[in-house]
Amino acid sequence: MKEQILEYIKIWEERCYFDGIPDEGPHELEIRNKVPSYRKICFAILKNDYSLKSLGFTPKKSKYYDAYKKIEIENRQKCKQLKLEL
Repeated sequence: MKEQILEYIKIWEERCYFDGIPDEGPHELEIRNKVPSYRKICFAILKNDYSLKSLGFTPKKSKYYDAYKKIEIENRQKCKQLKLEL
């Protein structure tokens, strides 16, 4: 999570916030992820947003997700075959 927060700050510093991001910004723009702020970072931490979706990051897939989906698809096909046989 610390690395993602540092990445968030770095991304916004590259977008013309050379002196650092502000403590807070206009509320309507913060909601739309148009303006960075440390207030948004604090709220993400307080809400236990480990994937930092509220800051615009996408959650990472588990390494087991693809294997689980493969098993699930196989089970669906087996169920369809059983229904056709009945």
